[in-house]
Amino acid sequence: MKLRRYGWYVAIGVVCGGLLSLSRINPYGGQIALQDLVLQLSGSRGNFVMGLHYGAMVDFGFLLLPFFLYQFYGGIQLYRQFCVASVYVFSRTTNRVKWYFTELWGLCKGLLVLQVFLQGTTLLVAALRWEVMWTTEGWILLGIHVLLFTLWTLTMALGVNLLALIWGSSAGFLVVFALQAGMLAALCAGNGLEPSDPTLARLLLLDPISRLVLGWQSSGIFELEGMLPAQYGHVLTLSGSLLLLVLILVAVVVLGLIVIQKKDILVSNLETGGV
Repeated sequence: MKLRRYGWYVAIGVVCGGLLSLSRINPYGGQIALQDLVLQLSGSRGNFVMGLHYGAMVDFGFLLLPFFLYQFYGGIQLYRQFCVASVYVFSRTTNRVKWYFTELWGLCKGLLVLQVFLQGTTLLVAALRWEVMWTTEGWILLGIHVLLFTLWTLTMALGVNLLALIWGSSAGFLVVFALQAGMLAALCAGNGLEPSDPTLARLLLLDPISRLVLGWQSSGIFELEGMLPAQYGHVLTLSGSLLLLVLILVAVVVLGLIVIQKKDILVSNLETGGV
């Protein structure tokens, strides 16, 4: 992997991982189980599950910061490559499918680098500051947490790329960022409602960003009973969340393939409006 291409992901992962660990991982007794540490990275505060008020949504947005940075920097890579390929590649070959999945794999590798350094730095700093109890359940929960955030971030990054083909990269990122901010803000409508309220259930089911909060969900097919607060476990499950995010990602990938196949060669600069 080229340092020039992935160096920013390493930097984002290390810096944000250190900040997240210092700000989020602060156990009362100086000792924390790995599963509890993971819950802190998914919105919980100590033994308290993430709420549905405005402050909690802003706080959760901070947890998403490294992934927003990835969406901004990595999310426009496919668009930039398309601008080059539309002139220098597609004029000589019609195999856009192979090109598309090659570039998509490049996006995946960048996100993998980010996750490795982000989670690695977070755990390392936490282990240096506190006594971390490494449990099998904790590792499973960490894997699910990483997978949920990876699926979500890759979907949003592809969304940035698709919108960039229409409006330009800056506008594409702003629209996708606003969409995610809107999803978080919409969850505030559930503040004050009882967990059993059907209105809250519909809100959580229809707002896909709720699937990133581990403390709200039950384990589903995973054997993690007792590890999760499962505040809204009657509505959300980890297995259901993984399935939903996979389906959304597949839908966006297919949509991107259709757009790439039908998009004409770019002869104008969408960033400046020039040729």
